[in-house]
Amino acid sequence: MIRVQNLVLRFGERAIFNNISFTVTPGEKLAITGRNGSGKSTLLKVLSEAIKPDEGLVEKPKDVKVGYLEQELPSDKGFTVREEIMSSLVEINALHEELKHCEDQLSNPNLEEKKLMYYIELMEDIHHRMDYMNADKIEGEIEKILIGLGFKSTDFERKTHEFSGGWRMRLELAKLLLSRPNVMLLDEPNNHLDILSIQWLEKYLLTYEGSVILISHDLMFVDRIAKRIIEVDRGKLYDFVGSYSAFIDYKKERRDIELSEFKSQQKLIQHKEVLIDKFRAKASKASFAKSLQSELARMDVIEAPDEEQSSIRLRFQPSHPGGRMVIEARELTKSYGDLMVLNNIEFFIERGEKLSFIGQNGQGKSTLVKLISQVEPPTHGVINLGHQVKIGYFAQEHTELMDPNQTILEVIESVSLPAVRPLIRNILGGLAFGGDDVEKRIRVLSGGEKSRVRLASLLVQEHNFLILDEPTHHLDISSKESLKEAIKNYKGTVIVVSHDREFLRGLAEKTCFFADQKVRIFEGDIDYFLEKTNTESLLQSFEKSNNTATAAAVKQTEPAPNIDPEEKKKAAKKIGILEKDIERLETKKKEIEIQMGVPGFFEQSNSSNTLKEYELLKSQIATHVKEWEQLVEMV
Repeated sequence: MIRVQNLVLRFGERAIFNNISFTVTPGEKLAITGRNGSGKSTLLKVLSEAIKPDEGLVEKPKDVKVGYLEQELPSDKGFTVREEIMSSLVEINALHEELKHCEDQLSNPNLEEKKLMYYIELMEDIHHRMDYMNADKIEGEIEKILIGLGFKSTDFERKTHEFSGGWRMRLELAKLLLSRPNVMLLDEPNNHLDILSIQWLEKYLLTYEGSVILISHDLMFVDRIAKRIIEVDRGKLYDFVGSYSAFIDYKKERRDIELSEFKSQQKLIQHKEVLIDKFRAKASKASFAKSLQSELARMDVIEAPDEEQSSIRLRFQPSHPGGRMVIEARELTKSYGDLMVLNNIEFFIERGEKLSFIGQNGQGKSTLVKLISQVEPPTHGVINLGHQVKIGYFAQEHTELMDPNQTILEVIESVSLPAVRPLIRNILGGLAFGGDDVEKRIRVLSGGEKSRVRLASLLVQEHNFLILDEPTHHLDISSKESLKEAIKNYKGTVIVVSHDREFLRGLAEKTCFFADQKVRIFEGDIDYFLEKTNTESLLQSFEKSNNTATAAAVKQTEPAPNIDPEEKKKAAKKIGILEKDIERLETKKKEIEIQMGVPGFFEQSNSSNTLKEYELLKSQIATHVKEWEQLVEMV
């Protein structure tokens, strides 16, 4: 379906891709992995034709449609959510217009036979494409996808500029899913999704007929979807068929082999260099030395394999322990105008506890974090901080507090404990700031890079209560593993807000689930929460409460109600009758299509009546099929 051959792409002197080749087959699900800055997103841009390579080819059939979810948002057009969705369905709208044109042409009694057959075949092709895109059920499909991604039915008529960047990214994802491309390119699709929406997206992609190429640092998400892994590393591609978990084992074996080959070659080079130095000055051995030099010059030198970032151990700096009580909240309520976010919350956090905050976006996780951090006051109730509790707070929106004219190194040195300063470069390396990257000025950094600098600042300061709101959004897999290990080894109290299930595994002793203005506490990690709660039911109830006005969309996911056995028998009998009727109508429809293909058909006096009968048959078939689908759900 897509063939990449001998691809070369350079940024200045650096080769992003050096003569790489691979093929993507129809229906394949694969993930692109690699460190931050290795070229993953660039490869998607090349596949989408947003970037042209310096050399090589990207080939695909003309009729293959490629859809691309970028990390950048398009400009706002002032539409509502529904209008934004409908405006993006260009292909479906074009198909309807094309179908109308064909019908108009077929109604012409003077149409030539060749053109007649052409339009009949074209109509069949249009119907096939419309069926693939669910064009006849597009309203229900829109509602299903928007609700699956966390929108409420009341959101559909809201202007898109009223939503945050994260929700607008969800809308871009919904537009892409509805367009049903043959090849879907997804760059961090789950960055702005909560756990329920991530699980919904997993199921959607697993059953998607087209090919999916994704970039994600969510290990569980990748492991469940991708059956092939392509790693981008120093301009090369490593292609592995299997799950990400299996790829990790393969990668370790590959690195051991590379390291062994590198050491063996280095030993050989050193031996030759010793001989050259030894014989260079001797006239009788000069030619031999020169021959050795030629051999070294021709040698294809193996690069040293990079050290894994996970080998750089991150560590939060401990402070004095503080009191046994860290946080106590009584009758805690927070509202913004008429919007109630948290209502009468009571909880107690003890020293050394590690908690994770999970739940749908907008249910109050970040709001409670701000209340605990005293960034915002409660509307009602009290929240008390314990004796000598010192908070280290990571929030994405705090990046503006850094001096834009300082370098990364200067920012971290300015807030660092004296004892930690010799380790700053190692800490930054563990967060993917290697080599000269530390000399970059804050003003030129991306949002993700600024977030990593903020995280680094917490690693060099002293505190005994860590609050981390979505700390993994801009970390690659190695950096996430390092951060997780640092949190596990931290002796202080920790609250982590995250939707990354793999990151939360084995991390927190308590899981706090936010829903309906309340917080429910589970005495275990994310696996315990998923085991003790039926997330399928949570998703269904969430859809039901969010979309009472759009029952058609909810019906696709909610469990079938208990139906009387007698009613089931009647439904089963009716299904049999409908199937026979549909078969009879389809046969009649085909007979008319054969008549329409006969030369001179439109010159016949009764051709217009036959065309009306043909349209009526199509309508009857559609009605019968819809009724059949409803009855099948009952039994």
